[in-house]
Amino acid sequence: MYNKTGYTMLKIEKNRTNCISYLEQQLKSIPIERIAKECNFQKRKARKITAKNYLLGFFMMLNEVGGKSYNDWAMKISFLIKRRISKQAINKKMNETQIEFLKKILRFLIGEKIKNKRDIKNENLKMFRNVIVEDSTNIQLNDRLYKEYPGNNGGNKKTKNAIMRIQTAFNITKNKFMRFEITSYRENDLKYSEKIFQIVQKGDLLIRDLGYFVIKIFRKLNEDGVFYISRFKKKINVFLREKDENVIDLAKMLRKRGNLDIEVFLGEKEKLPVRLIALPVTEEIASKRRMKAKENKDGRYKHTKEYYYLLGWELFITNVGKHKITPKDIMHLYYLRWRIESIFKTWKSYLRITETSKIGSKIRIDSYILCMLIFITILQVHMYNFFLGKRNSSETFRNKISLLKFTKYIANNMMNMFFYKMKQCKALDILSFENISYYCLYDIRKDRQNYFQKLYSLS
Repeated sequence: MYNKTGYTMLKIEKNRTNCISYLEQQLKSIPIERIAKECNFQKRKARKITAKNYLLGFFMMLNEVGGKSYNDWAMKISFLIKRRISKQAINKKMNETQIEFLKKILRFLIGEKIKNKRDIKNENLKMFRNVIVEDSTNIQLNDRLYKEYPGNNGGNKKTKNAIMRIQTAFNITKNKFMRFEITSYRENDLKYSEKIFQIVQKGDLLIRDLGYFVIKIFRKLNEDGVFYISRFKKKINVFLREKDENVIDLAKMLRKRGNLDIEVFLGEKEKLPVRLIALPVTEEIASKRRMKAKENKDGRYKHTKEYYYLLGWELFITNVGKHKITPKDIMHLYYLRWRIESIFKTWKSYLRITETSKIGSKIRIDSYILCMLIFITILQVHMYNFFLGKRNSSETFRNKISLLKFTKYIANNMMNMFFYKMKQCKALDILSFENISYYCLYDIRKDRQNYFQKLYSLS
């Protein structure tokens, strides 16, 4: 005997062969079998586990609490192909050829041209070829992976924790990822800074935080015709003229002027020409920054009165000329960097990418993270841009789809994605444009702008 739910699932199983799921549609655009053969991941026609079903099986178990084992993976594939798959069959796939296969799939997805209908009307963005933000996020791993992914031992040599860092570059203009790279925590943003030249080109605008602040990199960006915006590092010496020996007292200058937009030179030896911008923040924000600085003070450094004073200002450096863009818009452009912070939040809060505590081998953790990044690219680039594009240019920024809400919505309805567009089960049609438009739009708030409001508010 079946109850109502039982009959529904029976209909799903009966009709699944006549319907292709949304995820399968997305994978159709990728030459999976060709890439699998090139990497020797699939040497001949697979009798049981095809490369496509290998990925789909992972996606099916992706958002289940505690369901990340080989056995869970095998069960999902078994459901897809209607044949029993053992966990040993999955274990046999855990080798370097599989890692190379997953990397090539990810590179293909990142390199694929995205048909994005979102028209960037703002002239201040059109002056740049691309607007690229770069940042990294960390994932705590099983301590057994300490040698492969050494973490921060906090000065205690006996502490051996494992932390993975994922470096990410995101193209604001095209709404797509440009690069992922998996490194250890020890390869920090400063060390990684120079690798940006692998992807930026003349006319691009690069937005980075202080972790990537290296004067010689800024000089090279100048030489290559790449624009940049960065926060100013307060302990860097500033000079009014290239041959000056006297350092500018920024705090004193700001007390007199109230704000700044001046051409200066950075570094006692480097003398890098930059545009320095200083805009005041509210007293509330300044107080919070000063309190945090006092609480997190590094014993190796002693903050001066001038340092605490400068926390009351937004300080930026850029090589974008005054005639091109205003100081206020420089600040607004920099705040677009929070897009990547929001992306990282969705990974950890909704897609649970950090649930790796039981994974104790490098092959297995690399496999898990690469499969996650493949799914993330499908979800947050291909799928998101598809629905974003359907809300055409006649719609205002108020009616745009929120990436956070969209990711949460999909994550909460993951299994239903495998039965998209089934006439017999319309309740499972979670990916209809009407449902996405109803559940995933930004809230209209008077006290805070959403991402698209900030994007289109540039003067």
